[in-house]
Amino acid sequence: MSEFDPIHDVVAAPLGDVIASVGAGVAAAQHSLDEGSLAAVLDLYTESDDERLQLLQAIGYRPTFYALPETTGEVKVSMRLGSGAAGSDGTAVKPAPVTRSNTSVVPARLGLNLLPATLYATPVDAGYANRYGYSANISATLTFTIRPVPAPQGADELRVVPEVVGRTVAEARTALQALGLAARIVDADGASVAAAADDAAVLSQEPGAANVASLGDEVALTVLAPVEPTPDAPTPE
Repeated sequence: MSEFDPIHDVVAAPLGDVIASVGAGVAAAQHSLDEGSLAAVLDLYTESDDERLQLLQAIGYRPTFYALPETTGEVKVSMRLGSGAAGSDGTAVKPAPVTRSNTSVVPARLGLNLLPATLYATPVDAGYANRYGYSANISATLTFTIRPVPAPQGADELRVVPEVVGRTVAEARTALQALGLAARIVDADGASVAAAADDAAVLSQEPGAANVASLGDEVALTVLAPVEPTPDAPTPE
């Protein structure tokens, strides 16, 4: 059984995997920034009794979006060529000595064409450090910039539809208008009701509560259609 080398066996990884991991981390960070900003937008443009939130709505406050426009990574590694899971055994691969002959060879490829080679990124080993005076560590430096950017087009027009079922028509209209939404009164068959009493109860709504709409969208409010009074029969003379 081979002896376990915690640095070589755990830290060593193909160079492409190292770069891909950094890229995936940056993408995940940008995704988290976007999710946080979008959540702030939806929290702002929803019905609330919070006076501070109402003040932000009144002054037209817009949540800030952020971006990672530039990310720079610096990794101190030694480059090795090997066919195993963790590269070579720590010694540099050297080509065999070239002797004069009638056969033309390329020295840089001698000894490397027998096995498929993979480029690995590992900590700089002690032999390399002693020979070249190189100080190594098992770490990486990642420098990034978080910069505020304009909100995506239409982001500040998103609205969370409030719950108005059970309220009166007047109360529902007020709640919707406060968020920049319009109310359309309909009967159970979906036909528009020209005149509905302000104290009529809202039976259902479409779209439903907590759905996301855009500024100016209509919310259909279903109420009981007013019953037309039956005209009195003429009195016979």
